[in-house]
Amino acid sequence: MRSSIAIRVTVLITLSSLLFGLVAVPVAAAPPRSGKPSTDKAILFASDGMRPDLMEGFAAEGVMPTYADLMATGVRGENGLVQAFPPNTGVGWNTLATGTWPGEHGSMNNTYFRTGEGNFNNRTSFATTGALQADHIAQAAERAGKKVVAVEWVGARNLVPALQGPVVDFRSFFSNRGVLLNYDLPGQPAGANAFGVSYQRVDLDDAVGWTNVPASFSPARQEQLKITNTAFPAVDNVDRFYDLYIYDSSDDGVVNYDRVVAVASTSGKNGAAAAANLAEGTWADVKVSLTGNRAGQTAGFYLKAIDIAPDLSTFRIYFTSIARANATYNALGAAGSAAFEETLARDFPTSTAGDFAPLEGGIVDEDTYIEQGSMWADAHHAYLGYIFNTLKVKPDLLLAGNPVTDEVQHQFLSLTVPVDMDGDPNPYYDDATNDNVPDGRVDTRWNYIREAYAEADSTLGLARTLMGADTTVMASSDHGFAPQWYAVNAGTVLKDAGFQATEQTSNCRVGGAPTRVKACWAGGTAQIHISLAGRDPG
Repeated sequence: MRSSIAIRVTVLITLSSLLFGLVAVPVAAAPPRSGKPSTDKAILFASDGMRPDLMEGFAAEGVMPTYADLMATGVRGENGLVQAFPPNTGVGWNTLATGTWPGEHGSMNNTYFRTGEGNFNNRTSFATTGALQADHIAQAAERAGKKVVAVEWVGARNLVPALQGPVVDFRSFFSNRGVLLNYDLPGQPAGANAFGVSYQRVDLDDAVGWTNVPASFSPARQEQLKITNTAFPAVDNVDRFYDLYIYDSSDDGVVNYDRVVAVASTSGKNGAAAAANLAEGTWADVKVSLTGNRAGQTAGFYLKAIDIAPDLSTFRIYFTSIARANATYNALGAAGSAAFEETLARDFPTSTAGDFAPLEGGIVDEDTYIEQGSMWADAHHAYLGYIFNTLKVKPDLLLAGNPVTDEVQHQFLSLTVPVDMDGDPNPYYDDATNDNVPDGRVDTRWNYIREAYAEADSTLGLARTLMGADTTVMASSDHGFAPQWYAVNAGTVLKDAGFQATEQTSNCRVGGAPTRVKACWAGGTAQIHISLAGRDPG
């Protein structure tokens, strides 16, 4: 049973599995002052979706030296910790941070319904400010007079009361993302439209009206790229246009186009104001100024020249969403906290991470998806360095996370395993489109996963270096992964059973009246909520 709101039903979805945990205590730690274990400094680290068995295998290969050291000098759980349910981000991170199950901390899913809401159509995200109902370890530490830093610890910016120390947690988005190209990609624009990404099919024109641009040894070409505003509220951004100057930089008597210059249209095709000058396969971080309520704030996006054929038979440029890291430093007051966030946005690489929609929509290749995801570390490792080395913050507790293991396994784990959890053949093994023609990419995709685990290891390694050798470390994960290639459309099931007059239009929303029951889903779990008379208005 399928419809337009089905849970993503491709092999690219994976099923969450097990938490795991490692604890390493400093070798030279002083004896505890009581019968309870104690430490002066601690790191709580989680890599989203990391599997303990894969971590152990990659550590044995030498890919994860930080984790190898933790296992050699500390203690570890037998195949990890006991998993909270459902096994996903919204539950797992809050279970780790509070030491309570979702029935107590209240974050029951990535998207869920809170019993007793004023309207049965309401839904809540795990990242909703104030949604957490249990005491968070970072809040407890600050109440005890400890200094806390949280960098990419999921939900750290949404706590009430808010944390006072430096917090960097995910990013806000202000535009769409997509490609501009001069040739047809298979399945387009239907694939792009299905995933809400931009597909700008154009014919290149002769370049006219340009100044201060490099000489072209073949007739230069041009086009204009549009980045559509999606900010909420809309006044916080504008539609942005970039003029593209495509040229041949080699004076060799051969038509050999090889570079593209991008200039904001407000600069009138003046190459002196170029935002980027790209060769095929290269990226540029482009900064912009927001508007409206965010006037004066810096955000950024990335451009990649995916294809520049020497004869321009194929030209494709990819742009990511305009984004800005979410950051606070409330101990500095409102103005100081705002300045902290602005410094991260203006002076450091733009926060980005893997984006499934362009890949699953079919407008970018797998390498581009991986490259974008790996740039998360460029930004967030730099943020950590700034907090510790420039601001000289010396926390007692560092909460740190890494999202890339989750993003990469969502896309590729199920394509690399020949059988499922029960030993049955995987029809999507090395065959993303299930057309019975092997992709020949098992080794490449497995290496994507290996590199993601290595990046998580380097993130924890950096955290240990910054905190010092005398720091106790707990490394864990919010959930794991297992291959999945089937899914049920819960909305269709409820409609067919007579619980909804028409099928619910999206996750955790009601269907047509009357709706007696609705579904909230994430990963391999659909939670069914009943509209109970006298308890759930609407």
